[in-house]
Amino acid sequence: MITDAVISIRRANEAAMRRHKELLARRLPMRLLDHWLSEVETLIERNEPRVPEPLMGQIAGFLGKQDPRLYRRLRRRGNLDALRVLDALFEAEEHLLPQEAETG
Repeated sequence: MITDAVISIRRANEAAMRRHKELLARRLPMRLLDHWLSEVETLIERNEPRVPEPLMGQIAGFLGKQDPRLYRRLRRRGNLDALRVLDALFEAEEHLLPQEAETG
C-alpha cells in the first residue's frame, strides 16, 4: 500500500517536472528575443551604430532556425546595423507572439 503511494507520488512529480520543462522550452525563444532586444536597444541608446559580431552570431543562429526568410533578409545586406537588427528582432517577436498565445 505504501509502496503504491510512493510510486504514485514519484510519477506525479516526474510528470509535473516534465510539464515544467516543456513550458520553459516553449518560452525560451521569447526570452532570448527579449534579451537581445534589450541588448540592441542599449547599443542604440549608447549611439553605437553596429551590433558586435558575437552578439550578431547568436541572433543570426536563432533567426536561421526560427525564421529563415528573416535571417536571409538580415544577412543579405551584409552589415550589422543596430537599427536593422532591432527591426528584425521585433519582427521575429511578432511571429512568435501568436504561437506563444496558442500554447500558453
